[in-house]
Formats: sequence, C-alpha cells, structure tokens
Amino acid sequence: MFLLVGWTERVPVAAADSNRVGEFRAGVAEFTSGLLRSTPMRRLVPALLATALIAAACGSDSDSADPTTASTAVTETTEAVTETTEAVATTEAVATTEPENTSPATTQALEPEVTPAELAARGPYAVGVTTRTLPEGGLVEIWYPADESTAGGTVVYNVSDFLPAGVGDLITGDIDDSFTIEATRDAAAAGDGPFPIVLFSHGASAFRLQSSHIAEHLASWGIVTASTDHPSRDLTNALGGTTEGQPPSVDQMRSMRMLLTTLGDDPVLAGALDNDRVALGGHSAGGGTISEVALDDGILGYVSYASGLRDSVPDVPSLFMAGELDGIIESSRTAEAFGLAPAPSWLWVFGDAGHLAFSDLCAIGPGDSNLIDLAEQAGLGAFLDDQLRRLATDGCDEPNRPVQEVWPGIDQAATGFYRWVFGTDAEPVGLDESVVTDGVAITSK
Repeated sequence: MFLLVGWTERVPVAAADSNRVGEFRAGVAEFTSGLLRSTPMRRLVPALLATALIAAACGSDSDSADPTTASTAVTETTEAVTETTEAVATTEAVATTEPENTSPATTQALEPEVTPAELAARGPYAVGVTTRTLPEGGLVEIWYPADESTAGGTVVYNVSDFLPAGVGDLITGDIDDSFTIEATRDAAAAGDGPFPIVLFSHGASAFRLQSSHIAEHLASWGIVTASTDHPSRDLTNALGGTTEGQPPSVDQMRSMRMLLTTLGDDPVLAGALDNDRVALGGHSAGGGTISEVALDDGILGYVSYASGLRDSVPDVPSLFMAGELDGIIESSRTAEAFGLAPAPSWLWVFGDAGHLAFSDLCAIGPGDSNLIDLAEQAGLGAFLDDQLRRLATDGCDEPNRPVQEVWPGIDQAATGFYRWVFGTDAEPVGLDESVVTDGVAITSK
C-alpha cells in the first residue's frame, strides 16, 4: 500500500569575500582598494486507491557574506615629488606620521536579507516545471526559478498517472485525484542564475512528485529541485509487483545528479543549474537513500523528512524533521538519527502532525482528500481493514491538524537550511524558531 516508510538521510558554502590593497610605487603614494563581495506539485499526490492499499504493503570559516568585511588597508598621503630633497623629506614624513585610516572602525554583521516569516511564505521567483529522462530511461521532474513573465500558470498532476495499467482505470472521471501547483510547464528560466540544486528522494510506494509543494516552494526561493522515480519502491512497481531485481535507489540519485551536469545547452535550463552547489532531501525511505548519497563528494548537506539513518552517518550539515504523531516512522527514531549526526544539525518535531505531513498526500483533489478517500470513491472501501486505513492516512486525519497548517513551518526550516549551506546567507536564518507554524519543538547542535 502506499505509505512511504523508511529510513532516512558540513562544510557550508559560505560567501567569498576578498580585499585588494593598492601598492606604493617609486615615491608616489597612490592607493587603490577594491572590495569584492560575492554572495554567493504540489504535484499530484500518489493516490493509492484501494487496490494500492490491498496490493502493496507499506513497508517500508567559513567566511562571512557580510559586505562590510574589515579592510586591512591603510591610506597614506604624500606630496608629489619634484626635487630629491623634497622626496626624501616626504618619505621620512610618511614613516613617522600616523597614517589616515579609512577602514571601518568595527566590522558589524548586517541584518539578514530575509526573515523567517518571509521564508515561510512563497519566494520572489515564478516557478517552472520540466521533465527530462535519465540515460537508463527513468523520468526526472525539475522545478526551477522561472522568468517573472511566466508567472500565473498552474501545473496539475494526477495520482492515476502513477498507477499500473488496470488499476488506474478504477479512478473514474468523477474522482478528483489531482494536485495543483502554481507553476508553468517549460517556462523560461530566470535570467539571474545559475541556481543551487536539491536532489529529492521519494518514499516507499510513492513517486517523484509526492512532495511537489516543497519543491515548488524552494524553486520560488531560487533553489532548483530535481526528483526521479525509484523502481525498487515506487508506486507503479509496488502495485505491479515488479520491485524485485530493480537497481537500488542510490543509483537513480547519482544518475540524476550526472544528468543535470549535461544540461548546459538545454533549451529550458541552460544557465539555470549550479552543479557545484548540490544538497539533498528525502522523505521516509528516501531519507535512507540520501544518507548514503550524502557521502559522495560535493554534497553540501541534507534535509531528512520523517526518517532516520542507515548505517552511514554523513559528515555534512543536516536538518531532520518529524511529526510527533507519526505512527510509521516514530519521531523518536528521527531524534535518534539527529543524535548520531555531527554538528551542525537541527531537529524539528511538529506537534499534531504525522508521517504524510511532509508530502502532498493528505491534500489531494479538493485539498483535504487522502488515499483512503480515493479508495472509498472507487468502491473499494470494503476491502480496507483498520490497519490499512491507519497506514494510508497517517498525518491526514484528526487528531492531526490540516497539513496546510504544517507546511509553512516545513517551508521555513527547509528554505533557511538550504540557503545557508548554499552560501546565500552567511548565518542560518529561520532554524531556531518556527514563526508561523506553532507547536514545533526545536533542538540544535
């Protein structure tokens, strides 16, 4: 059945600052200084209709970006040299006279360019969505910052698109299995790239679009997200009984990363992808996948949603999120993973939230439907026992609060974390307090 389970998954890229000081030359005191500062779908939600529930078992220093970097340069003034004796006198004066210091008296950190509340809300970019194909044939969904002229579109996904032939036929036209995001298909990318990249791994019996709300939000903040299906556990193969013998999920993640490096001349994504700044995200079983991929060179950090760790503990910054009411991957398991992870790391535990709060799966169709609702509408309710119902609705029904109330906190934390590891912010913003979503317990180290 479709329930994403699993296990989950430091050197932040800081902004680069530099000073250049002018040099004295042959008795002429000219000073030049330059300060260079570079700072750096809701997609459908897999609707496991009843058949899904019946057929699949849910098993499963850095340098500061502060532009006021203290200058070590000192401005010294001498008179123009017209005679030898005057030149000597001037030189002596320079040696004995305290030079004028034009550098800042102190170096003060500027206020962050964004606030936690802003990070919880949609960002300044329009969002584009496009699909590419891995060399081995799997599809990759890519959400990216788009040109503002493309704003106002919508992209709709349907759960039935990810069901095996025959099963999808049970979703008739009068059953709304769609999920919509504010984005435009194949929109022109924003011109001020390239943008950093998050590679996302979905959970068990799910698919690449399961957390498209998060992907959309990150793209609106200038962060590309790419996600591919994992045949060893995705919804199509889980329901079709064809997961055995499929390549491991880490293979698709690495193939996806390589694919993105080949898109420099892509008609849509050219100039949009910064393949030197890559981080990871994974939900449930996807958390386990990214905990392995995070060991690869060049990975800057990861966000693990409702998951834990496998045997490996990556030595990069991490953010763990969990739902206090999660009955699939209990929050204590995520807390244990946080305890094993090296600093810097954060743990956010959301009260009144469950396993599927980190996906789109509790907000299908009209916005409050879940997988069981789809199964009921398909006439399969009689085949669902209490256990299956619990697994397919973890995080969707009372006492869980509506996932739309949880999402702003998730968006704030994830966006703040990624901006920091990518070097956009010199210090983490929005990771110490949830300013929109209440009831969040936060631990950091």
